Amino acid sequence: MKNKKTVIAIVSAIVLIAIIAIVVMIIMKNNKKYTITFDTQGGNKIEAIEVKVNETLVLPKNPEKEGYIFLHWVDEEDKPVSNNFKVTKDMKLIAKWAEPTQELITISFDTDGGSKIEDIVLIKGEPLKLPDNPIKDGYIFKNWVSKDEIEIPVYDDALLSEDIVLKAIWEKEEKKKEQTTTTNKNDKTPQTPSQGNQNEQPTTTPTPENQNVEVTDISLNKNSLGLIIGNSDTLTANITPSNATNKSVTWSSSNSSIISVDNSGKVTAKAIGSATITAKTANGKEASATVTSDVKNITLTVGNQTISKYGTITSTNITVNIDANGYNVPDSLITWSAPDTSGYTAPAYMSTNGKTATVTARDVWSGTASVPITVKINNKQVKTTIYVESAINISNLSNGINSYERDGKLYCTFSGEKSLHLQSNIDVTWQYSKTF
Repeated sequence: MKNKKTVIAIVSAIVLIAIIAIVVMIIMKNNKKYTITFDTQGGNKIEAIEVKVNETLVLPKNPEKEGYIFLHWVDEEDKPVSNNFKVTKDMKLIAKWAEPTQELITISFDTDGGSKIEDIVLIKGEPLKLPDNPIKDGYIFKNWVSKDEIEIPVYDDALLSEDIVLKAIWEKEEKKKEQTTTTNKNDKTPQTPSQGNQNEQPTTTPTPENQNVEVTDISLNKNSLGLIIGNSDTLTANITPSNATNKSVTWSSSNSSIISVDNSGKVTAKAIGSATITAKTANGKEASATVTSDVKNITLTVGNQTISKYGTITSTNITVNIDANGYNVPDSLITWSAPDTSGYTAPAYMSTNGKTATVTARDVWSGTASVPITVKINNKQVKTTIYVESAINISNLSNGINSYERDGKLYCTFSGEKSLHLQSNIDVTWQYSKTF
């Protein structure tokens, strides 16, 4: 009896120790913290922070960097990260910056009842990197579409030219239903030969393995894809039904010298342009996606922003700087556009030679003319403005002064004492006519 009590006491102690160990493990797990470090890329230093497991991220105040505009934080895979992001590991966040002269666009997200995603500010012409997908109870996230009359799917590496609102598309999550097998009087089950008739043969039912299931449809995970030249991505083919007998797919490109594709759907941008990638099943079903390849970035170097036919600087040179991951962009793919340089009455004339252009001033008699210039390579573009100063200009006019130009002369009419400011790039002869 004494030995039995001793055994019970030992077992109870072991159980108690196990319970305590489990409680300690749960407490330690719930108190686990992840470390978030910040690489400000030349901005002011931000100290690392710690976030408890299962908690969402609260970002510190945005960093500052002289001569730059802060855009947002990204992780080491270049995915945008903002507040409400659920932290599941140690992370390093990297600051993204823009120069004040660069044109910016804003990407907003309508999650349609899902978890909130903050806006992303992007340099116009740079490929889009989407944040982690939102979460919505009872639903599965499918993809983003543009929120307008025609909902166009938008994916990673899309090239956007203006502000846009992206709307989340969801699919209701179907609960798995338990499958039960029942037998009733109408079930046709194989019968064994009766003892009364030994020649009677059993009835057999065809098994699914003996049936050929044809492919009825094929679709791709993306209808369009934008790549930076030299980079790759993978298209995935979805076969319907999922139990089709032959799921083999053949991949092809309409222009493999621009976009190539291998037998697994991996596409690679080899040159600037676009191609149609097609996936085809053994029974002839097809699905296609348009893949576009662009340069990484374009910038302009402008010699002089302001020119004048009558001043000391009569022309300026503009040079295109192209980041194409080592690819040499042909001059034929570089398009210059400057509507205000065509015709004899235009304030400037422009001549181009591949990656360079020369803008020369013409007659401008009153005010300062603005000449917008655009350089485009496939879907990427960059803009600048050249200002052409006039031969003569009167500004800071007092009330009651009228100014106009006619036949190469600038006229001012007024009465009484007035104040005006004259700016001239030519010699001026003053004439005064008094009318009573």
